Amino acid sequence: MRLREVKRLIDLCLYEDELYCCGYNRIAGVDEAGRGSLAGPIIAAAVMLDRKKMIIEQLNDSKKLSSGKRNRIFRKIIKSCICWSFAKISPAVIDRINIGKANLLVMRKAVIRLKVRPDLVITDAFKIDLDHFKLQSIPITKGDELSVSIAAASVIAKVIRDRIMLKYSRIYPEYDLENNKGYGTKKHFQLLKEVGPSKIHRISFKGVLKR
Repeated sequence: MRLREVKRLIDLCLYEDELYCCGYNRIAGVDEAGRGSLAGPIIAAAVMLDRKKMIIEQLNDSKKLSSGKRNRIFRKIIKSCICWSFAKISPAVIDRINIGKANLLVMRKAVIRLKVRPDLVITDAFKIDLDHFKLQSIPITKGDELSVSIAAASVIAKVIRDRIMLKYSRIYPEYDLENNKGYGTKKHFQLLKEVGPSKIHRISFKGVLKR
């Protein structure tokens, strides 16, 4: 690794280092993928990194990584972390309860599925209610750029969701899901106008139904 990359990765670990110094030993990072998508589930991942293995080469906010890099980093994360989990919420439930509530619920589910109980949960921007489990949650604005744990969770969530959408692309080839992963590209909106929504589309989202 180049010195600049090493420095960037060390900086990404500084938030956790400060929390470790405050006495938190088991820190879980949480992030979601698919919040703004027109189709498919919303996925959240939670991950507890090993303090001795926090430097993960090329790790970054998942949106800034190519698909190939995300998959390689995904394998590194799940191999070196203490534990990880994920949860998903279907388009039907998103339509019923709205995307804001679904976003908080799916992150909460991911946390409670961790096999090791965290001392602290840190999330990307959104505060999740974990009072029932006597867990503290701290939201961090742009957390996937500032926290190694949240960045790792963002990669896990994105990789899992992309794999789900690739499976859907074979069931619904008419929507170009292998390329847009359900997001509202110009082509996706045009295809929706031509053939209408499928069972995996979020009917409550603007532009999914013909107006």
